[in-house]
Amino acid sequence: MSSSPALTIITRVPLPAYLDPQTVLDTLQTYEPLIMASPHAKKYERRQIQVEELVDDPFFLENGHKIQAFVVHDRVPIIPGVGSWATKGVRVPCVFQSFEHGVRCRADSEAGVTVRSCYEVRRRGEIQGGSIVERRPGDGDYELVETASIDCGAFVKAFVKRTFTSAHQATLQHVVDETVRKHGHVQQQEQQQQYRPQVA
Repeated sequence: MSSSPALTIITRVPLPAYLDPQTVLDTLQTYEPLIMASPHAKKYERRQIQVEELVDDPFFLENGHKIQAFVVHDRVPIIPGVGSWATKGVRVPCVFQSFEHGVRCRADSEAGVTVRSCYEVRRRGEIQGGSIVERRPGDGDYELVETASIDCGAFVKAFVKRTFTSAHQATLQHVVDETVRKHGHVQQQEQQQQYRPQVA
């Protein structure tokens, strides 16, 4: 682990008003939408959890459940925009833990960067810090928030800070979009029926 102080980055996306927050939480806790949100992710596989991964890391708390470990296989571009030949295969071991409001995840990259993220479904403004997303028409009272602590070397810290927020904003949006794709149409219809005026 780097002796450089960890970066803390908070990212958020709003949930549509018609989307039940519990449905988003249920989607989040399947883990797959988080794993496959990256455009570089090609496949993933379950792996056995090592005891020291949990007992040596206070990030994983006793109030959690459904602990699962994976290896994610990414194809990362070395020279952007020149094709698949200029990519490198990267293995990223991850550990996930569900809790009342969301998911904890630790990911350890081969480059020596460790990311500990809490993904939570919360009321807007309940988690302070980070960028504030302006309310848009159709947004509800809940949001999906990631609080990430990033351990990395000082020489890559500026790059990580510059690229992390936009990349993980896309990750959060992927989870919301995946939930809408599977459940949103039905929930939107139910809300429209609920507020449809009664004809005498």
